[in-house]
Amino acid sequence: MGTGTAAPDGGRFVGRDAELAELTARIAATAAGSGGLVLLSGPAGIGKTRTVEEVLARAGRPGAVPVVWGRCVDDPGAPPLWPWRRVVRALPAAAAAVAGALAEVYRAGGGADPDAARFGLATAVSDALIDCAAGGGLVVVLEDLHWADESSLRLLRHLAGELPRSRLLVVGTVREPDGARTGRPLDEALPGLLREPAVRVLRLAPLTEDDVRAYLPPEAAGPEVVRAVHRRSGGVPLYLRAVARSPDAGADAEAELRALVRSTLTGLPPAALDLLDAAAVLGEELDAARLVAVTGRPAAEVAAGLDAAVRGGVLTAVPDAPGRRRFAHAAVRDAVYADLAPSVREELHRRAAEALERLAGDRDTADDSLAGLVVGHWLRSGAGQEILRRAATWARRAAATATRLLAFDEAARFLATALDAGQRAGAERAEHAGLLVELAAAEFRAGRFDAALEHALAASDAAAGDPELLASATLAVHDVGAPEFPPALVRLCERALAAVDGGRSPALRSRLLSQLASVQADAGRMGATAANAAAALDLARGCEDSEAVLDAVRARMKASPTALSAAERMDLGRLAIEHAAGTGQPLVELWGAKWRIDAGLETGDVDVVRDELDRVSALAASTRLPMVRWHDRRLRASVAALLGRFDDAVALNEEARGIGATELTGDLSTVGLSDAFWLQHSLVTGRGPGWDDETLRTLDQALDVPVVLVSRALVDLLRGRRDDAAARYQLLRERLADPDFVASGGVPLNLVPLVEEFGDVAAAEVLHRQLAREPYAAGGAGVYCQGSYASLVARLAVVRGRPDEAVAWFEQALEVDTATGARPAAVLDRVGLAGVLLDRTDRRDVARAGDLARAGDLARAGDLARAGDLARAAAAEARRLGMPGPGARAEALAARAGRAVREADPLTAREREIATLVARAWTNRRIAEELVLSERTVESHVRNVLAKLGAANRTELATLVGASQPPLGVDASPSGDVWTGR
Repeated sequence: MGTGTAAPDGGRFVGRDAELAELTARIAATAAGSGGLVLLSGPAGIGKTRTVEEVLARAGRPGAVPVVWGRCVDDPGAPPLWPWRRVVRALPAAAAAVAGALAEVYRAGGGADPDAARFGLATAVSDALIDCAAGGGLVVVLEDLHWADESSLRLLRHLAGELPRSRLLVVGTVREPDGARTGRPLDEALPGLLREPAVRVLRLAPLTEDDVRAYLPPEAAGPEVVRAVHRRSGGVPLYLRAVARSPDAGADAEAELRALVRSTLTGLPPAALDLLDAAAVLGEELDAARLVAVTGRPAAEVAAGLDAAVRGGVLTAVPDAPGRRRFAHAAVRDAVYADLAPSVREELHRRAAEALERLAGDRDTADDSLAGLVVGHWLRSGAGQEILRRAATWARRAAATATRLLAFDEAARFLATALDAGQRAGAERAEHAGLLVELAAAEFRAGRFDAALEHALAASDAAAGDPELLASATLAVHDVGAPEFPPALVRLCERALAAVDGGRSPALRSRLLSQLASVQADAGRMGATAANAAAALDLARGCEDSEAVLDAVRARMKASPTALSAAERMDLGRLAIEHAAGTGQPLVELWGAKWRIDAGLETGDVDVVRDELDRVSALAASTRLPMVRWHDRRLRASVAALLGRFDDAVALNEEARGIGATELTGDLSTVGLSDAFWLQHSLVTGRGPGWDDETLRTLDQALDVPVVLVSRALVDLLRGRRDDAAARYQLLRERLADPDFVASGGVPLNLVPLVEEFGDVAAAEVLHRQLAREPYAAGGAGVYCQGSYASLVARLAVVRGRPDEAVAWFEQALEVDTATGARPAAVLDRVGLAGVLLDRTDRRDVARAGDLARAGDLARAGDLARAGDLARAAAAEARRLGMPGPGARAEALAARAGRAVREADPLTAREREIATLVARAWTNRRIAEELVLSERTVESHVRNVLAKLGAANRTELATLVGASQPPLGVDASPSGDVWTGR
């Protein structure tokens, strides 16, 4: 296979047959509706861009797929998202869509959730590009991705996930690191990119001797010459031209390249050489208009000089960018720049800074992308105080532009530059403090929490005496639970609260109190947390400031989530929802809806649950945020399980797993909760989840989480490894004395089956005290909704040897679950109640004399009859829902009840039926009409019943039979679906 390359002078193209074929095939596949991302990789000078140009030239027939270009530049002052801005500007329809998305972000203001806003922008750009490609396809070329900023790469990663179902092909050129430069943003982004199925890497290898032979003129392609040129050029096309000019020389390729550049430059006219000096200062890519502004020469003269440089092979035209030129290679620009005398270089940078300042400030040419470039030129033009002050001013302006573009990493870098330049220029204390606050806020949004805290503390020290700055420094960092953060943030809060007057600034003081409550919660100071959170909420409600309200709501929930009543949590959720939309915080709206869903389940308010589920689904559709979509599927899966819609629940759970595995890869819990779903599903239905090694590894990675510790033991039990489960359970028992462990989310629910399995009476007492306080109507939203917690208390009562208590709790659970439409839970309630009724009859020591004997026998018979009815109803419903485990238990209980009834009940089925109607004060005639019997037959049955039970008359019989009936309001039949009216 020939590797081939372009001629370094832009002439004939040789080789690269395999790469050209694959790229051509990818373009064809794109036009057919299968897009992707191809990264063309190789060392500097290997011919990456020229290979792309060649394949596009060969595909450039009429009707070919259109192409747009973007390019990253090696300049720390380059604006964020620079390659994408070039691409979008070339596509008017895309530009309009992106402008609309940015306008939405600006309307939300500073309170907008940064992650949600960045996702929204990335989605808008991706959708716009995919829409532009929807017709006949589109190729986007991104050159020099090794110089891309974090924001550009984040957008590329987002787009890569959308490409397989599009007609968009992105081709990126990537220089392999040479070891001298490390820490490129691309190096951190690349692993994530390569996980996307639509991403393909094509590495361009050095030339072979056959390639060199094809490149050289036939008369100069003798074997010795070919070997010498190949060895000295290293097979790198950039060096090939230089080496080929002097094949017998002994110098290394880089030296010959530098010599070639110099010899090429000497052939240009002096005017063109002066222009190239200024061009090298401006960067690898240049705009003719800017060169005119820097040099002060007429446009025609500049154009002529650039044309001469193009003819000489020093510059080339930029694809899809009329009026723009670039150096033939970065090495050419570096050689020109390196040959400038220091004083000449500084003067050119000064002139460039002044010219770009004028362009940035001119109303007709204003360009927010110039601010960062101005900074770089000022800093390289000298070190005087005036220069540093101007650099600091423009760096702050560049940071503001980056922030508007949601490029927080870039904003932090510009602010750090402004801070350094300002310090060196002798900035005033207030200005210095303000910069520190801005830097801390940018670093926090960029996820650099340690640096953000350091600069927030420094800002607080520098802002002493200025309440506004003290407050801003305090609020710059929040919701970080790492051990070193709460103490430092408490000090910041206390200092700011001492300076901020609540009468003059109630919203600001409310936010500070919320911040204090939040960090006190992180530090475990829950008493102070609740008081400060309540005070913050009172202030926020009074001033009606949305950001203050949301901060206070979050603090209140964080302070005492288990202590708040369902009604208060319902109200806090409503406040969060009302204020979230206007501040651009969809995740806050999500949490508000989730709080209301939890409260609605606990109280059995199915209307609230249904409405908030619809809200979350609408939010998922409108924002397309992975986190919101994941929660939507998780919540709907859990509620579908509650209602017995198991097929829907399983499908939604797998959708959530897919989102977690591909789009939320940084959080193990997003996949782990799908496994937790299967654990509960197995317990409820008796269907095995098929635990695999990967699932167990996921659990074992999080064994410090209480619910995972319990779940791991439960998994062993379900897998039939009872000894392993027992060993794990013994370790868990040691933590039952810790109330925080017992109260942890999901722990009581998962402990109950283990307590039952091992007959642990002491543990049952502990859990009884925890669960009997508030037996919720339902719970488990987001994982797997269970029915009434009264059922758990009933099961614990069985372990504790309290059958009468168990019957009462099961009856309560069945009533609640029937009302809420929790059909699987109602099946389990009937199975549990049938079982305890049967067990109770086995334990009774019934006296054998007098009225007590007759009452005891009849009560026992009533329990048996009722247990049979419950078990048969449970078995039928379990078959309908697909619950083989509970169904089998119900059938076994029904059979057991039938045998016991036949053995213990002195009455026949017809006699018991008539005795029940007598207990209801029916006359013999009415009974005869109801059962279609003769009145004489009924009289005979009544005499037999009185005789068998030893009752003196119908009144005594009614008393005996009434004692054995179930309480009013408990229905032993399957329920309908109260959620849909079915």
